[in-house]
Amino acid sequence: MIRTSLPHLILFNLAGVLGCLALVWAARVWKERRRERARTRHQVVCSICGHVFEDAARTDTVVTCPACGRLVQRQAVLDL
Repeated sequence: MIRTSLPHLILFNLAGVLGCLALVWAARVWKERRRERARTRHQVVCSICGHVFEDAARTDTVVTCPACGRLVQRQAVLDL
């Protein structure tokens, strides 16, 4: 049996609970970031008109914008 005082026992339990909460929080943030990346994986932004559209075919590096009809290179969508 490990002998400990009541204040130390309370501190150990509090540290354990806070550690578990930190792990749960980190896991949820990680899952949300993965979901967001999956949602925006096929999005393309037109550099001319700013139109955001989805193009699931990842074979071409240059796609045509449906709004203005210009050729657009793929680039990452930045969420400001």
